[in-house]
Amino acid sequence: MIRQVSIFMENHEGRLNNLLKILAENNINIRSLNIAETMDYGIVRLILQETDRGIEVLKKHDIMSTLTPVLAAEISDQAGGLSILVDALTKEKINIIYAYSFLPKKTDNAIIIMRVEDEVLKKAVATLEAVPGINLLNRETLLLI
Repeated sequence: MIRQVSIFMENHEGRLNNLLKILAENNINIRSLNIAETMDYGIVRLILQETDRGIEVLKKHDIMSTLTPVLAAEISDQAGGLSILVDALTKEKINIIYAYSFLPKKTDNAIIIMRVEDEVLKKAVATLEAVPGINLLNRETLLLI
């Protein structure tokens, strides 16, 4: 299980820059970033090298954040790789709430970060662990890739 840091922020010039500077000044490495936006606000989703310290730093700077459990799956980086993963979950009636890619440094495979509903999280793990070619990653492995 991976812990993603989610930050709700107004969609105004300089807000993202401020967040990134705070993390940089505190030597918190961002391994993955995803931003979902509307006209007025955005949700910044981060996978941090040091999640707990990152949360402490954000709190110290009055930036509210939440931790969200997400899955990290290593899949083949070729046509159809992602389809195999989604097909396995669909057959078990597991919905992916959102997903985004993670750029690994030390593998030729693709890494997909995804969130499923909390009620089916364990079922999603069991489903994906049973699919040949899909490797679910824990936090330590993900951050080493």
